[in-house]
Amino acid sequence: MVEIGKDVKQISNPTFPYSSAQRELYLDPLAHTIYGLSRSGETVIVGIQGGQGTGKTTLANYLVSRLLNEGCHVVSVSIDDFYTSYDNRRCLAAQHSGNPFYQLPRGMPGTHHTAELYNTLSRLKNGDDVDLPVFDKSAHQGYGDIANSVEAVRGRQDFVLIEGWCIGMPMVTLDELLAICHRQHLQDIWTLPAAIHLDVVLAHLEAYQRLWGMIDFLMMLYPDTLLLHEKWRLEQEKDLIARTGAGMPDAQVSDMFRHFLPFTCLCYEKLVPDLRIHINKEHSCYKMTST
Repeated sequence: MVEIGKDVKQISNPTFPYSSAQRELYLDPLAHTIYGLSRSGETVIVGIQGGQGTGKTTLANYLVSRLLNEGCHVVSVSIDDFYTSYDNRRCLAAQHSGNPFYQLPRGMPGTHHTAELYNTLSRLKNGDDVDLPVFDKSAHQGYGDIANSVEAVRGRQDFVLIEGWCIGMPMVTLDELLAICHRQHLQDIWTLPAAIHLDVVLAHLEAYQRLWGMIDFLMMLYPDTLLLHEKWRLEQEKDLIARTGAGMPDAQVSDMFRHFLPFTCLCYEKLVPDLRIHINKEHSCYKMTST
């Protein structure tokens, strides 16, 4: 069990793939902006949204290191750690046996334990001690399952960073989603599954909306092109396999990428973050815009 408490002040010798220019021009000023949101005796929740492979976890870890070095109490939470169990997701897949979105191992709205995440964020807002779940993505040949370990958070945190690809995803109608897909030219990349399958995913979004209402400041990692998601996601899976010896084959990763695209586009068109962080093909931040 890893414990985060009030005695923790800094991360020892952190290493990050950011250039000195990125840190100086964008990331350190961003950390300063977030630091300025602090309120005595309160916990500020900061959301980090971005499609697959954009570097949400890396950014969260960097911001944690900077805030800790400023003397803040901060913890990073990934929505990925709130996936439901392997058995529950297998049941969901069986329930929607003809729906390709729910034949994926995980990721779609409906595969997260939203009630547990809401309770966790509420307790963190209240300054309570919590035990964060840990999800093992390498379990069951890459299908993943809830790990036996937890991350213990003790004492009030000044900041909670929550990151995930669907953070802040708003509700839209099926017609709105189809129009977004058309405007983003998804038909040039992939043949969309039947509308009824898309509609099932959209129906699950309602359960997430009260979570988004708890976020005080929201950032979006925004790549120059949609196709960069596939490249970066393949690289992530290879890294997972190198570290753990288990993971998904390239074909399965690419299939997941395509199924995420309609809803990634939904976020990029309809979600209004407080800050948009633009990323180029070298995976470098080169601009930040307020919305």
